[in-house]
Amino acid sequence: MKILYICLIVCAALISNAKCDHEKAKAVANECKEEVGATDDEVESFLKFEAAETMTAKCLGACVIKRFGLMNGDGKIDREKSIEILEIIANGNEEQQALGVEVLDACADIDVNEDHCEAAEEYRSCMHAKAKEIGFEMGRV
Repeated sequence: MKILYICLIVCAALISNAKCDHEKAKAVANECKEEVGATDDEVESFLKFEAAETMTAKCLGACVIKRFGLMNGDGKIDREKSIEILEIIANGNEEQQALGVEVLDACADIDVNEDHCEAAEEYRSCMHAKAKEIGFEMGRV
């Protein structure tokens, strides 16, 4: 399943020692759950790339993407790290890789709220919409 969490993500495409997997994503989301006070339902929604309905859910998203280096200290998307993750999750599928880069290009430089929690959700929303528009498979972490 192709995924993108840059904001994700893109939401939650995650990298650790050149691996991207559900267990790592879930573990980090659960660590962040404790940090921001999120619920199990908010973690599950996050892992499905669903819209964050509460500030806590938005902060969960920000926490996770920061932990994986996808959002820098200024609340902006780290394009280099995102490209690394796209290469991993595309797993040799050049078409999905190209579509992922198109999503990244469309959303990485959008103007976002200074609040990192709000910014993370704005990135997720942009990437989700663009992915749907062009056929990039975001899937589920």
